[in-house]
Parts: sequence; C-alpha cells; structure tokens
Amino acid sequence: MQQIVKVTVYIFLAIFALTALLTLVGIGYSWFGDRQGAELPFLRWLIGVLIVEVVGVVITLAKRGFSYLPEVKINSSAAETGAFMKGFVAHGSSVTIVSNRLGWLADAPEVQEEIIRRANTGTRFEIITSQPVVPVQREPLTAAGVHFYVTSPELVPEARFTLINADRSGAERLAIAKGTHPHHEITIFDANSGPQIIGLAKDIVRKSKALIHATAMG
Repeated sequence: MQQIVKVTVYIFLAIFALTALLTLVGIGYSWFGDRQGAELPFLRWLIGVLIVEVVGVVITLAKRGFSYLPEVKINSSAAETGAFMKGFVAHGSSVTIVSNRLGWLADAPEVQEEIIRRANTGTRFEIITSQPVVPVQREPLTAAGVHFYVTSPELVPEARFTLINADRSGAERLAIAKGTHPHHEITIFDANSGPQIIGLAKDIVRKSKALIHATAMG
C-alpha cells in the first residue's frame, strides 16, 4: 500500500511539473516569440489547471502538516479543566494519571464520578502520585478497581500527564498539563503528533511502577 501511495505521489508531481513547464513555455512564446501577444490555444486552461494544482498541493501539505501538530487547549478555570478531564478519560480502555498531588481531583467531583463509573464498567485506571491519598478520596476509587501507586514525597514527579490506551499501540493519547489557571495549558499528543513523547510517558510509568515495587520489596 505504501508503495502505491509513493507511485501516486510521483505521478502527481510529474503531471504538475509537466503542466508548469507547458504553461511557462506557452507564456514565454506568447511574450517573446515571433508572434508576440499571439493567443495560444488552451493557454488559459493550462494556467487555470496550474493554479488549481498549486492550491491542491498547498492544501495537501497543510493537512499533512497539521496532522503532526499536537492539539492545545487553554483552560481559564478549574471547571474547564474538569470538563476536559471528564471527556478525556471517558475515551480510553486504559487510563494512567501521573500527578504530584491529587488535590485537583477532590475539587473535580464530576471527574471522580466518571472515573468510578468507567472503572466499574471495565476501564483499567492507574494513578501514580508522590503523596499518600487520603482515605476519603482513595477508598471510593479503590473500591471501583482503581490502582494507586505512591512513589515517595522525595520523588515528586515534575510531569503532570494523563495517558490513555497505553496498551493499544497506535491508539494512545497523551495529555500534558502545565501552568495554572487562568493560563492552564493542556497539550494533547497522539500517534501522529507525538509518538516519541508518548514513548517517554510510557517509560516514566513503567519506571515509576518498577521503583515502587522495588521499594516495597526492600
């Protein structure tokens, strides 16, 4: 399939180059030839086709380029961030949340309710944090099947991100947060816009869980 796409692109480029060459030759002959200013058959059609091809190439490259750009959302309030998180975790068969603290979850009951609802229907949730979670917040989530991994207060993760579909190669989505309200920025990567970033997030999750396991065994 990839070979067919390459051949199609090469054919399109050859047609584009040929059209451009014929158009330039026609314009040059009309301006500088023995019959200066003569009207050549189909010259206007060639110019029109060339313009359409240029526009088509620009649109195709722009669409291709935009697919490699991550999506960025700016939230001005905690309510907007909560609404985003509620929708984001609802689209994953597995969800991993990495946060230095979970105070924001206590302030977003709609997100906590969505996590419990999705966990009860089979979605695998993992939460990695550096601070022990208070029982009133942890117990309802644990009862629904959410797994908590606590590193230690000395190993506070600087990264704050949520990774969904980590076990489905090519379907992963990663939301990375930075800043505070009213300039709380969330950048969303997928398999096109940030496969390397997603790979790094998976490594962070795997290393954190291995460290917690080793500490518990020690």
